[in-house]
Amino acid sequence: MLLLRKEPRGVWLSVSFAAAAAMTDVWAIDQSRSSTAGIAFLGLPMLGALGGFLGLAFGRYRTATDRGRRIGAWLGLAGTLALVAFNISGGLKEKTKNRGRDATQAVFSAEISRDRDTIAAALKQNPGRERAWLDSSIRTRMTDRAFLLAALPNDSVSPEILDTLANSPDLNIALEAVRNPNTRPETLEHVYRTKSYPDYFFQALAAHRHTPPNVLLELYRRPRTITMLDIWFAGNPSTPHEILDQISRTATDRSIIGALLENPSLDCGMLTHVAVTLMKRQNRDADNPSVARLSELTPTVCPTKTTR
Repeated sequence: MLLLRKEPRGVWLSVSFAAAAAMTDVWAIDQSRSSTAGIAFLGLPMLGALGGFLGLAFGRYRTATDRGRRIGAWLGLAGTLALVAFNISGGLKEKTKNRGRDATQAVFSAEISRDRDTIAAALKQNPGRERAWLDSSIRTRMTDRAFLLAALPNDSVSPEILDTLANSPDLNIALEAVRNPNTRPETLEHVYRTKSYPDYFFQALAAHRHTPPNVLLELYRRPRTITMLDIWFAGNPSTPHEILDQISRTATDRSIIGALLENPSLDCGMLTHVAVTLMKRQNRDADNPSVARLSELTPTVCPTKTTR
Protein backbone atom coordinates (compact mmCIF):
# COMPACT_ATOMS: atom_id res chain seq x y z
CA MET A 1 0.00 0.00 0.00
CA LEU A 2 2.82 2.35 0.85
CA LEU A 3 4.54 1.64 -2.47
CA LEU A 4 1.32 2.38 -4.36
CA ARG A 5 1.04 5.63 -2.47
CA LYS A 6 4.67 6.32 -3.41
CA GLU A 7 5.77 6.40 0.20
CA PRO A 8 8.59 3.84 0.12
CA ARG A 9 10.33 5.10 3.23
CA GLY A 10 10.95 2.16 5.58
CA VAL A 11 9.42 -0.44 3.23
CA TRP A 12 12.66 -2.16 2.23
CA LEU A 13 13.86 -2.17 5.82
CA SER A 14 10.54 -3.71 6.78
CA VAL A 15 10.96 -6.45 4.15
CA SER A 16 14.50 -7.11 5.41
CA PHE A 17 13.34 -7.40 9.01
CA ALA A 18 10.47 -9.71 8.00
CA ALA A 19 12.88 -11.92 6.04
CA ALA A 20 15.34 -12.06 8.95
CA ALA A 21 12.59 -13.06 11.40
CA ALA A 22 11.16 -15.67 9.03
CA MET A 23 14.48 -17.20 7.95
CA THR A 24 15.82 -17.56 11.47
CA ASP A 25 12.52 -19.12 12.53
CA VAL A 26 12.70 -21.64 9.66
CA TRP A 27 16.29 -22.46 10.60
CA ALA A 28 15.32 -22.95 14.25
CA ILE A 29 12.41 -25.24 13.32
CA ASP A 30 14.67 -27.29 11.05
CA GLN A 31 16.96 -28.06 13.99
CA SER A 32 14.17 -29.91 15.77
CA ARG A 33 13.75 -33.66 15.26
CA SER A 34 10.30 -33.75 16.79
CA SER A 35 7.64 -35.39 14.64
CA THR A 36 5.37 -32.40 15.33
CA ALA A 37 7.97 -29.70 14.63
CA GLY A 38 6.33 -28.89 11.30
CA ILE A 39 3.31 -27.47 13.12
CA ALA A 40 5.50 -24.49 14.03
CA PHE A 41 5.46 -23.42 10.36
CA LEU A 42 1.82 -22.42 10.86
CA GLY A 43 3.02 -19.45 12.90
CA LEU A 44 5.65 -18.42 10.36
CA PRO A 45 3.50 -15.84 8.46
CA MET A 46 2.54 -14.12 11.70
CA LEU A 47 6.15 -14.05 12.88
CA GLY A 48 7.32 -12.59 9.57
CA ALA A 49 4.55 -10.01 9.66
CA LEU A 50 5.52 -9.01 13.20
CA GLY A 51 9.16 -8.59 12.17
CA GLY A 52 8.07 -6.57 9.14
CA PHE A 53 5.78 -4.35 11.20
CA LEU A 54 8.50 -3.60 13.73
CA GLY A 55 10.96 -2.97 10.90
CA LEU A 56 8.54 -0.61 9.22
CA ALA A 57 8.11 1.33 12.44
CA PHE A 58 11.87 1.66 12.77
CA GLY A 59 12.39 2.58 9.12
CA ARG A 60 9.74 5.29 9.06
CA TYR A 61 10.05 6.88 12.46
CA ARG A 62 13.63 6.49 13.69
CA THR A 63 14.40 10.10 12.69
CA ALA A 64 10.96 11.53 13.49
CA THR A 65 10.80 14.85 15.29
CA ASP A 66 8.13 13.49 17.59
CA ARG A 67 9.90 11.98 20.58
CA GLY A 68 7.25 9.29 21.17
CA ARG A 69 7.45 8.01 17.60
CA ARG A 70 11.23 8.02 17.73
CA ILE A 71 11.24 5.97 20.92
CA GLY A 72 8.68 3.60 19.38
CA ALA A 73 10.87 3.19 16.31
CA TRP A 74 13.91 2.17 18.35
CA LEU A 75 11.77 -0.13 20.45
CA GLY A 76 10.70 -1.72 17.14
CA LEU A 77 14.36 -2.32 16.27
CA ALA A 78 14.96 -3.81 19.71
CA GLY A 79 11.90 -6.03 19.32
CA THR A 80 13.03 -7.33 15.93
CA LEU A 81 16.55 -8.04 17.19
CA ALA A 82 15.09 -9.83 20.22
CA LEU A 83 12.87 -11.91 17.89
CA VAL A 84 15.82 -12.92 15.73
CA ALA A 85 17.99 -13.61 18.78
CA PHE A 86 15.23 -15.77 20.28
CA ASN A 87 15.01 -17.84 17.09
CA ILE A 88 18.77 -18.30 16.88
CA SER A 89 19.02 -19.16 20.57
CA GLY A 90 16.27 -21.76 20.24
CA GLY A 91 17.93 -23.30 17.20
CA LEU A 92 21.32 -23.49 18.93
CA LYS A 93 19.74 -25.14 21.97
CA GLU A 94 18.14 -27.76 19.72
CA LYS A 95 21.49 -28.42 17.99
CA THR A 96 23.21 -28.86 21.34
CA LYS A 97 20.43 -31.15 22.54
CA ASN A 98 20.67 -33.21 19.34
CA ARG A 99 24.42 -33.59 19.68
CA GLY A 100 23.98 -34.80 23.25
CA ARG A 101 21.31 -37.28 22.23
CA ASP A 102 23.43 -38.54 19.33
CA ALA A 103 26.40 -39.09 21.64
CA THR A 104 24.23 -40.94 24.18
CA GLN A 105 22.68 -43.08 21.44
CA ALA A 106 26.10 -43.91 20.00
CA VAL A 107 27.29 -45.16 23.39
CA PHE A 108 24.08 -47.16 23.87
CA SER A 109 24.28 -48.66 20.36
CA ALA A 110 27.87 -49.71 21.00
CA GLU A 111 26.77 -51.41 24.22
CA ILE A 112 24.03 -53.31 22.36
CA SER A 113 26.55 -54.38 19.72
CA ARG A 114 28.94 -55.70 22.38
CA ASP A 115 26.12 -57.60 24.10
CA ARG A 116 25.02 -59.04 20.77
CA ASP A 117 28.52 -60.37 20.10
CA THR A 118 28.74 -61.79 23.63
CA ILE A 119 25.40 -63.56 23.24
CA ALA A 120 26.33 -65.00 19.85
CA ALA A 121 29.61 -66.38 21.24
CA ALA A 122 27.88 -67.86 24.30
CA LEU A 123 25.21 -69.58 22.18
CA LYS A 124 27.93 -71.25 20.11
CA GLN A 125 29.53 -72.51 23.31
CA ASN A 126 26.24 -74.03 24.51
CA PRO A 127 25.04 -76.28 21.67
CA GLY A 128 21.73 -77.89 22.51
CA ARG A 129 21.30 -75.59 25.51
CA GLU A 130 20.83 -72.29 23.67
CA ARG A 131 17.33 -71.66 24.97
CA ALA A 132 18.14 -72.57 28.55
CA TRP A 133 21.24 -70.37 28.58
CA LEU A 134 19.56 -67.38 26.94
CA ASP A 135 16.42 -67.58 29.09
CA SER A 136 18.55 -67.77 32.22
CA SER A 137 20.67 -64.82 31.11
CA ILE A 138 17.61 -62.71 30.36
CA ARG A 139 16.04 -63.51 33.74
CA THR A 140 19.16 -62.36 35.57
CA ARG A 141 19.40 -59.14 33.53
CA MET A 142 15.78 -58.02 33.32
CA THR A 143 16.76 -54.43 34.09
CA ASP A 144 19.62 -54.30 31.57
CA ARG A 145 17.94 -52.58 28.63
CA ALA A 146 20.87 -52.91 26.21
CA PHE A 147 21.20 -56.63 26.92
CA LEU A 148 17.48 -57.22 26.41
CA LEU A 149 17.45 -55.40 23.07
CA ALA A 150 20.48 -57.45 21.98
CA ALA A 151 18.97 -60.76 23.11
CA LEU A 152 15.35 -60.49 21.97
CA PRO A 153 15.90 -60.90 18.18
CA ASN A 154 17.34 -64.41 18.80
CA ASP A 155 15.05 -67.31 17.96
CA SER A 156 16.36 -69.17 21.03
CA VAL A 157 14.23 -67.08 23.39
CA SER A 158 11.33 -69.07 24.86
CA PRO A 159 7.69 -68.02 24.36
CA GLU A 160 7.33 -67.61 28.14
CA ILE A 161 10.12 -65.03 28.33
CA LEU A 162 8.70 -63.28 25.26
CA ASP A 163 5.27 -63.14 26.88
CA THR A 164 6.76 -61.39 29.90
CA LEU A 165 8.79 -58.89 27.89
CA ALA A 166 5.96 -58.15 25.43
CA ASN A 167 4.16 -56.63 28.42
CA SER A 168 7.10 -54.38 29.28
CA PRO A 169 6.28 -50.67 29.67
CA ASP A 170 9.38 -50.00 27.56
CA LEU A 171 7.93 -49.81 24.03
CA ASN A 172 11.18 -50.76 22.31
CA ILE A 173 11.65 -53.88 24.42
CA ALA A 174 7.99 -54.84 23.96
CA LEU A 175 8.31 -54.32 20.20
CA GLU A 176 11.37 -56.57 19.95
CA ALA A 177 9.48 -59.25 21.88
CA VAL A 178 6.52 -58.94 19.51
CA ARG A 179 8.81 -59.26 16.49
CA ASN A 180 10.42 -62.49 17.69
CA PRO A 181 9.25 -65.48 15.60
CA ASN A 182 8.61 -67.55 18.76
CA THR A 183 6.02 -65.15 20.20
CA ARG A 184 2.70 -66.93 20.70
CA PRO A 185 -0.61 -65.88 19.11
CA GLU A 186 -2.19 -65.15 22.50
CA THR A 187 0.70 -62.87 23.41
CA LEU A 188 0.32 -60.94 20.17
CA GLU A 189 -3.42 -60.55 20.65
CA HIS A 190 -2.88 -59.39 24.23
CA VAL A 191 -0.47 -56.70 23.01
CA TYR A 192 -2.94 -55.57 20.35
CA ARG A 193 -5.83 -55.26 22.80
CA THR A 194 -4.14 -53.92 25.93
CA LYS A 195 -1.30 -51.59 24.96
CA SER A 196 -2.02 -47.92 25.53
CA TYR A 197 -0.38 -47.11 22.19
CA PRO A 198 -1.16 -50.13 19.97
CA ASP A 199 -0.23 -48.25 16.78
CA TYR A 200 3.42 -48.70 17.72
CA PHE A 201 3.02 -52.45 17.14
CA PHE A 202 0.81 -52.48 14.04
CA GLN A 203 3.61 -53.13 11.55
CA ALA A 204 5.06 -56.00 13.59
CA LEU A 205 1.60 -57.51 14.11
CA ALA A 206 0.73 -57.26 10.41
CA ALA A 207 3.97 -59.07 9.51
CA HIS A 208 4.01 -61.77 12.20
CA ARG A 209 2.93 -65.24 11.06
CA HIS A 210 1.56 -66.01 14.55
CA THR A 211 -0.81 -63.04 14.69
CA PRO A 212 -4.34 -64.50 14.98
CA PRO A 213 -6.53 -64.09 11.86
CA ASN A 214 -9.19 -62.13 13.76
CA VAL A 215 -6.55 -59.59 14.85
CA LEU A 216 -5.23 -59.28 11.30
CA LEU A 217 -8.78 -58.69 10.02
CA GLU A 218 -9.44 -55.99 12.64
CA LEU A 219 -6.10 -54.36 11.97
CA TYR A 220 -6.71 -54.32 8.21
CA ARG A 221 -10.19 -52.84 8.52
CA ARG A 222 -9.48 -50.14 11.10
CA PRO A 223 -8.68 -46.56 10.01
CA ARG A 224 -5.04 -46.34 8.98
CA THR A 225 -2.73 -44.48 11.31
CA ILE A 226 0.37 -46.25 9.95
CA THR A 227 1.25 -45.99 6.25
CA MET A 228 2.20 -48.90 3.98
CA LEU A 229 0.80 -51.63 6.23
CA ASP A 230 -0.35 -53.50 3.13
CA ILE A 231 3.21 -54.55 2.32
CA TRP A 232 3.35 -56.45 5.63
CA PHE A 233 -0.08 -58.00 5.17
CA ALA A 234 0.89 -59.00 1.63
CA GLY A 235 4.04 -60.79 2.74
CA ASN A 236 2.53 -62.60 5.74
CA PRO A 237 1.57 -66.22 4.90
CA SER A 238 -0.91 -66.16 7.80
CA THR A 239 -2.87 -63.21 6.43
CA PRO A 240 -6.50 -64.28 5.83
CA HIS A 241 -7.43 -65.02 2.23
CA GLU A 242 -9.94 -62.18 2.00
CA ILE A 243 -7.26 -59.62 2.86
CA LEU A 244 -4.78 -61.02 0.36
CA ASP A 245 -7.51 -61.12 -2.28
CA GLN A 246 -8.42 -57.48 -1.60
CA ILE A 247 -4.77 -56.45 -1.81
CA SER A 248 -4.36 -58.32 -5.09
CA ARG A 249 -7.30 -56.33 -6.52
CA THR A 250 -6.27 -52.88 -5.31
CA ALA A 251 -2.47 -52.78 -4.93
CA THR A 252 -0.48 -50.71 -7.42
CA ASP A 253 2.69 -50.13 -5.40
CA ARG A 254 5.65 -52.21 -6.59
CA SER A 255 6.72 -53.21 -3.10
CA ILE A 256 3.26 -54.45 -2.12
CA ILE A 257 2.83 -56.45 -5.33
CA GLY A 258 6.34 -57.86 -4.96
CA ALA A 259 5.62 -59.00 -1.39
CA LEU A 260 2.31 -60.58 -2.44
CA LEU A 261 3.97 -62.54 -5.25
CA GLU A 262 6.38 -64.09 -2.74
CA ASN A 263 3.61 -65.07 -0.33
CA PRO A 264 3.18 -68.90 -0.25
CA SER A 265 -0.58 -68.39 0.21
CA LEU A 266 -0.85 -66.79 -3.24
CA ASP A 267 -3.47 -68.52 -5.41
CA CYS A 268 -4.46 -68.33 -9.05
CA GLY A 269 -7.24 -65.81 -8.48
CA MET A 270 -4.91 -63.38 -6.75
CA LEU A 271 -2.29 -63.87 -9.44
CA THR A 272 -4.88 -63.05 -12.08
CA HIS A 273 -5.86 -59.81 -10.32
CA VAL A 274 -2.20 -58.80 -10.14
CA ALA A 275 -1.76 -59.58 -13.83
CA VAL A 276 -4.69 -57.32 -14.71
CA THR A 277 -3.21 -54.48 -12.64
CA LEU A 278 0.22 -54.87 -14.24
CA MET A 279 -1.30 -54.91 -17.73
CA LYS A 280 -3.13 -51.65 -17.05
CA ARG A 281 0.10 -50.03 -15.88
CA GLN A 282 2.51 -51.56 -18.40
CA ASN A 283 3.14 -48.29 -20.24
CA ARG A 284 3.94 -46.41 -17.02
CA ASP A 285 5.69 -49.28 -15.25
CA ALA A 286 7.46 -51.17 -18.02
CA ASP A 287 10.55 -52.05 -15.94
CA ASN A 288 8.58 -53.48 -13.01
CA PRO A 289 10.36 -56.71 -11.91
CA SER A 290 7.00 -58.12 -10.79
CA VAL A 291 6.12 -58.70 -14.45
CA ALA A 292 8.91 -61.22 -14.84
CA ARG A 293 8.12 -62.79 -11.48
CA LEU A 294 4.46 -63.15 -12.45
CA SER A 295 5.49 -65.01 -15.61
CA GLU A 296 7.63 -67.36 -13.53
CA LEU A 297 4.84 -68.10 -11.06
CA THR A 298 1.99 -68.61 -13.53
CA PRO A 299 2.87 -72.22 -14.58
CA THR A 300 2.92 -73.41 -10.96
CA VAL A 301 0.19 -71.24 -9.41
CA CYS A 302 -2.20 -71.44 -12.38
CA PRO A 303 -1.24 -74.73 -14.10
CA THR A 304 -4.66 -75.19 -15.78
CA LYS A 305 -4.35 -71.80 -17.53
CA THR A 306 -0.92 -72.58 -18.97
CA THR A 307 -1.96 -76.00 -20.35
CA ARG A 308 -4.98 -74.71 -22.25
